[in-house]
Amino acid sequence: MPRRTHVTMPHRHASAAPPERARGVRRRRLPTQEVDAQVLALRESGSSYSAIARQLELGRAVDAHRSFVRALGAHDGAERQRLVGNEEARLDRLEQRIRDRDAAEPEKVTRRVRGVDKLREAIRP
Repeated sequence: MPRRTHVTMPHRHASAAPPERARGVRRRRLPTQEVDAQVLALRESGSSYSAIARQLELGRAVDAHRSFVRALGAHDGAERQRLVGNEEARLDRLEQRIRDRDAAEPEKVTRRVRGVDKLREAIRP
């Protein structure tokens, strides 16, 4: 009678680590202040929170947004006002795109504009 072993084949899941991590290569995490500064620079250059999160391997867009808000908190005076003004202009353009694109679906417009309003609230002192 053959012997049975309890060796199982490794299973791959949809949430499996990227290939670099699977090979044991780990990306060194930068200190929070450095990440925040990079997020701020990328956002100022026009990148979306999703693109920033992907580029810096932050996980989700909300993580990039939190980092951006922390970076804003590190600035004060005229520099902070300039950064907030730039972000408000980006959010105004986003809101207008939402209203134009989704005009035929008022519930969707309402839901998405509410999200933009939450982004605005986060950057106000």
